[in-house]
Amino acid sequence: MYKQMIRVSMKCGALAAGVMAASVGLIGAAQAQSVSVKPGLWASSTAGTVNGHKLPSIFDIKGALTPQQKSSLAAGMQQLGLPVGSPNLSCQESETFTLPKPQQTEQCTFTAVPTDATSGTIKMSCAGDVKGSGEGRYKVTGKTMATMDWRMEGTAQGGAPLKVEQTTVYKWVQADCSQPPKGMDPALVEMLK
Repeated sequence: MYKQMIRVSMKCGALAAGVMAASVGLIGAAQAQSVSVKPGLWASSTAGTVNGHKLPSIFDIKGALTPQQKSSLAAGMQQLGLPVGSPNLSCQESETFTLPKPQQTEQCTFTAVPTDATSGTIKMSCAGDVKGSGEGRYKVTGKTMATMDWRMEGTAQGGAPLKVEQTTVYKWVQADCSQPPKGMDPALVEMLK
């Protein structure tokens, strides 16, 4: 059961990566389809469930992190106000995020639809090994934070029912992308990019 959940989670992780890649550019205004944000180092974390079970993260992969690294990473995420889940660091070089045009991954199509200058929806439809549809919402707060919630229902490879729910929180950390966030083990920074 756990191995099957990991496989489904990996498939959903790939889908989530597509959603997250789309969401990096989701922060946008309805008319200009972009918004000013603080350039620099941004941290994000995704937490969620697959069929009611916690979506595995780097914290759950045996041997991926030492106990000290787990402790340091969890403390750093808590300090940033991020949920303990699948963390990521990225460098935003410009002062503008732009809504992406509709995009398609190997299995899914994603469309971002702004509601107003700081929020909107993401619609997705999948027709590969994973079949189904979903919708999410994103919200930008100021120039330093964004959240995205989404859910998808469908079937996994072989026809097994699939229900995925995820929340991702994005936070601006600092202007300098070359330095690790305060208190974070520098060895973890490369792993999270």
